[in-house]
Amino acid sequence: MPKHVSFYDEKLKAQVEGSYTTDGKVVHAGSGTLGAKSAPLGTYGTFIDQAGTDLLAQKLLSDLAVAAAKNGHHGH
Repeated sequence: MPKHVSFYDEKLKAQVEGSYTTDGKVVHAGSGTLGAKSAPLGTYGTFIDQAGTDLLAQKLLSDLAVAAAKNGHHGH
């Protein structure tokens, strides 16, 4: 079942929301407005625990939000 995440992105000065799932090897994060992105656990130096998984999901969602902002799309 997807886990919902919501956080304030300092770069964008905006709230970012989405969800993620993991199979224990890869985190799959995304939202209906931002799209989806995946990365192996441990990417960006994150730990392979629940806090690290949450941080990785936030980083992936942040990357998607930055790309959407550059393309002129604004998701909530």
